[in-house]
Amino acid sequence: MSVTIEVDGTRNECLHFRPLQRRVRGRFDYYRDSEPMAKVVGGEEPNPIPGQRIGYDTDTGTGFISEPLHEPEFRAIRERIEAKGFRLPPEREEFKDADAATWLFWLAGAVKAGLAKVVDGKVPDKITGKPRLNFITAETDGPTDRLAAAVERQNELFAALLDVLKKRA
Repeated sequence: MSVTIEVDGTRNECLHFRPLQRRVRGRFDYYRDSEPMAKVVGGEEPNPIPGQRIGYDTDTGTGFISEPLHEPEFRAIRERIEAKGFRLPPEREEFKDADAATWLFWLAGAVKAGLAKVVDGKVPDKITGKPRLNFITAETDGPTDRLAAAVERQNELFAALLDVLKKRA
């Protein structure tokens, strides 16, 4: 099973994909732009530029980013972009041993936020495992985590003590 999303916000947004710490280009449509001159320029580039696709293959544990402009149906757009001197990213870039919980969490979040749409597969309803949320600093057990764990252990001990007292009464 795998899931693939296309970055496609309603206002031509890009997506900062946290597991990779990089920007992924979104769908660009001149007719979505609120700038009045965008409609004029849109006449020169009538077809929207598709957004890049991000996916995760649960069978292989591989994450990927694919560039749909390499597909035959987008040949005309690709040629116009390359004629202007721009280079395209590779057709597919793979990331081996990607953490399933982290990738699926952030893919689902992009869809839920309206910044992407599912183009293949299905985002799971429940994600097993603990996704990585912090990419700036290393995730460690901080004082708050240790305190919460101690309180939970204390509650378990009090519950066990209460059970013993109930049996004696």
